[in-house]
Amino acid sequence: MKKKDVLLNGRKVAYLEAGNENDPAVFLVHGVPETSLVWKEMIPEIVSCGFRAIAPDLPGFGQSEPFEEASTWERYTEFITEFTAHMNLEDFHLIVHDWGGLIGLRWACDFPERVRSLMVSNSTISTDYVWHKLAQLWRTPLTGEKVMKQMEDFMGFHAETKKSIPNIDDETLLDFYQVFRNEDTSRVILELYRSMNKEDVQLYQGKLKAIKCPVTILWGELDPYVPLKFAFKLKIESLLHADVQVINNIGHFIQIENPYAVNKHVLLHLTRLKQ
Repeated sequence: MKKKDVLLNGRKVAYLEAGNENDPAVFLVHGVPETSLVWKEMIPEIVSCGFRAIAPDLPGFGQSEPFEEASTWERYTEFITEFTAHMNLEDFHLIVHDWGGLIGLRWACDFPERVRSLMVSNSTISTDYVWHKLAQLWRTPLTGEKVMKQMEDFMGFHAETKKSIPNIDDETLLDFYQVFRNEDTSRVILELYRSMNKEDVQLYQGKLKAIKCPVTILWGELDPYVPLKFAFKLKIESLLHADVQVINNIGHFIQIENPYAVNKHVLLHLTRLKQ
């Protein structure tokens, strides 16, 4: 699946798009250090049941150029508004993963009337969440920069990624690596992780309760980064009407680890909306 690109605020944004322009849109937001390729097994399934799929590389990730300004949580939320306006997407079904969940859920809280349905995977907005070890290092000034310097080594990145996601293909792995290439590219991750504060988390955790569209929460049972308990906390504390589904024996990168199982739930989510 070949990416397209557009200029947005003078910066290149790469994206995947498939399906009929007149079909209802599904907008997909990836996480860190992912790119739109995390969705490449899912997009044909979305199209097969009569939807149009659009999945950008977030600025600074994959083939998209970074923002001219700091890559903050708030700025990425603004990007969704800007990019969907450029693509003439008035309302759409929203599918999010990892940091894409934090970004997409925050946006959905601000524009609930534009979200026709929501599918959240391995992501939450919760004041109870404790950053995983690598995230804590990234959030620490100077330490984070040292860690990023080590991650520039492609062979090391390749080996560690293959440990975490054994079945990732080389095309996707190389695309994920792009954000770690050098000091200029990796600052995107450092700025993003350091931009989150407790006050904003608390605010948007409360706002989630206002989302009333159909919601599916989909999780990998063995997620080491966002533990499974947060799937149920997200439902109980914020999205009571959500349907929670757990895929056994996989971790965080569910779309790559078991695309067949994930696609089954995506199709169920979308086909229900057509009934």
